[in-house]
Amino acid sequence: MRLAGGSGPRTLGDYAALCLFMLLASAVWVESDAYRYSAIIIVAWGLVEYWRAAFKPSIGWMGYLCIAWVAFVALRYAIVYLDPSVRSHGTSEGIYLLPILYMTVGYMMFRFRHLFGTAAVLFIVVSLAMAAVTLQPSALFESELVPFLMMNNTIHSSVGAGLIILASINFAGFIARSQIDRTRRIMWELAAFSTIGLCIVGLYGAKSKGVWVAIAVALCVQAFLSLRSSYGKRGRLIGLGFVAALAAFVSAFSAGIWSTIGPSYDSALAILGSVIDSGRPAEAVQSAIASGTVPFSMNARLMLWSNAVEVWSHDFILGSGVAWKDLWVVARYRDVGFDLIHNGYLEVAVRYGLAGLAFYGALYLWSLVMVRRASMRGLIAPQVFNFHVVSLVFFLATIATNSNNRLAIGESYMLVAAAFGFYCHFACQYRALAEKSAHPALVREGENEARHMPA
Repeated sequence: MRLAGGSGPRTLGDYAALCLFMLLASAVWVESDAYRYSAIIIVAWGLVEYWRAAFKPSIGWMGYLCIAWVAFVALRYAIVYLDPSVRSHGTSEGIYLLPILYMTVGYMMFRFRHLFGTAAVLFIVVSLAMAAVTLQPSALFESELVPFLMMNNTIHSSVGAGLIILASINFAGFIARSQIDRTRRIMWELAAFSTIGLCIVGLYGAKSKGVWVAIAVALCVQAFLSLRSSYGKRGRLIGLGFVAALAAFVSAFSAGIWSTIGPSYDSALAILGSVIDSGRPAEAVQSAIASGTVPFSMNARLMLWSNAVEVWSHDFILGSGVAWKDLWVVARYRDVGFDLIHNGYLEVAVRYGLAGLAFYGALYLWSLVMVRRASMRGLIAPQVFNFHVVSLVFFLATIATNSNNRLAIGESYMLVAAAFGFYCHFACQYRALAEKSAHPALVREGENEARHMPA
């Protein structure tokens, strides 16, 4: 079970690596810590592989920046935990140490790149099975939130479904241009679009307004990128069919969609108008909270965001580290009931300020540049680059209204996205070395010029 352009698993090590990579992606289906254990095993294995390999790529300036970042975070942990004046510490703080894993996971992707075609097929097959098993047909008609996939709540389900939809769209685009036989092409296209259809129904039933906005933005970017890519006549026809089907779905269920997002949309417009009139955003938000007319979920988010900005204001540059909870308990809306901020940017800002936002912004911008470079050199298919872009746009949009970077699906996505940037960085180094000279060590290793899918 593989695509053209990848040799598929051949050895016990290949099968083990394939299982670990699938566990790394498993958070889109099941909310568990399996991806963490998988990442630890991959890193330990990767360090051994790197030590034994003849070709040892440089981690580059971004790799050293990740190491410096983790050292900075660890040092702040130590300082705060040893400070007796700090009474409470934040939760989910370990995720800021994960960048130390990114380089080695990327290196293992490079070592086992011949498995990517098989991994892509397995991802679609498992996604289709999970969507079919967990989807409740009543999702189309229920006014309440309907669970989907094996997640702790419907917001997490929606993020998983969104990533699956975007992956399936680009998988179908790749299949439309692949050289496989007609029967397999039709089979994989049907699998991809069946997965998309089920996930759209699940996404509708889960009724996460923030994810709806995020997937709409990501699909607009996907349409733009698709126009720039060569999908052939068949691919264009399939794409137009998908757009028509999606438009028909939105039209048919427009009443349910508007009943979900309408109140929040009206409140957002009212707050924006107040900000424009008064020029005082903080006062406009406080007035909206006090009015009692804002929908509950949006009102709670406004209080959380107000608290977060108040905490962040104590140190805009470096944040408060894990000591931010001491400031949270004396914030204006401290009785809101929970401290999951529901905004990924503010989650970083209260802890590490502008420095933290700058680090993560630089990391994922760098990953885009590396993936683009690999695509331009023919090392990855255009659809792989497209998926990297739209999935990142989608994820960055979802964390504007939810703290997905503190969840399993967010942690695993950030790990895979950054690691793939390092994979492309290593692949470009390999191609440059191979083009410069016939390096005997590379010939002995039997490398295939860092191509995991045909361009």
